[in-house]
Amino acid sequence: MEFEKKLKIADLDWLNKKLHQVYNEKNFDKKSFLDMLIKNKITWHFGGMSDPFQPIENKLNITMKMVDIANWYDISILFSTKADTYYSATVNPKYHSFQLSITNLVNDDIEPNVPDINNRIRFFKQLKDEGFKVGIRIQPFIPKITTSDIVDTFRDADYFTIEGLKIVPQNKEQKSYLLNRLNLNKGDFIQMGLLNLKPNIRLRLYKETLDKLERYNIPYSLADNDLHHISKSGCCCGEPLVKKYSCFSDTSMYHNKIERTEENIEKLLGEYKDCIANNLFTSNRQDDCKTVKEFFDIRLNRDSSPFSDKFMYGYRNKNQMELDIN
Repeated sequence: MEFEKKLKIADLDWLNKKLHQVYNEKNFDKKSFLDMLIKNKITWHFGGMSDPFQPIENKLNITMKMVDIANWYDISILFSTKADTYYSATVNPKYHSFQLSITNLVNDDIEPNVPDINNRIRFFKQLKDEGFKVGIRIQPFIPKITTSDIVDTFRDADYFTIEGLKIVPQNKEQKSYLLNRLNLNKGDFIQMGLLNLKPNIRLRLYKETLDKLERYNIPYSLADNDLHHISKSGCCCGEPLVKKYSCFSDTSMYHNKIERTEENIEKLLGEYKDCIANNLFTSNRQDDCKTVKEFFDIRLNRDSSPFSDKFMYGYRNKNQMELDIN
């Protein structure tokens, strides 16, 4: 969030050395969550924090070089992007899939810097013609801006993921703009780190879109932390798009109807349970946990933690949830 500082370009030498160490030298740290995920060839996700195909790629070719390195080791990658091109990256349907981020079907000033929507629709069709699995991620789902027409336009998508609008509480300018632009009230939101629309409001907003997805038989997931139990697969990005994912995420456990107990979680974590937790989480979320297993145990019954059943909206009262949607 400190934009005045010079951004650091990805260290591809480090990546090359790390993969050589893990795959060629079989040298990995069993206490390192990262090393174990790499060793087990869990699918990489490009785009979780920064778009892999932003215009600077034309100049720096960082994504292209990273893909070339990953290709050498047969690593699968899911690209999440708002772009209308993958530039010169050496992508292959055998290893790669795409998730296009779409919030509306007009060139609206709420997203002034994204490529023209018609070019992005063309890109979707191009990817499908080239044999790629392609999902659509409606994130954020913006009241009065996002419509179910997105489903009609991308009826042959392999998966849909939906996530609601979030507001950074410290960003007064963003908060004021969105509340006024969308005619929302502060009372419509709850604090979950960021400000999220209340779950009953989100579900009502999603209903028409979800109904169409059901009608067209398109699988989907809700990526909101308190709605992970509403999913057609064990991965909120979608199993059709991901070659290999971890089986101990809450989405996976809910989808596979695994009761969230310490015993079950320890079994699912397997060789990951003794990995050091502080490599994964920011300091304010560690709770002095040393291992990943300890991290799960502490949060298992905490109302405020997405790792707990108690955090899931309507999970224990599905009748009430259905009333809220309707």
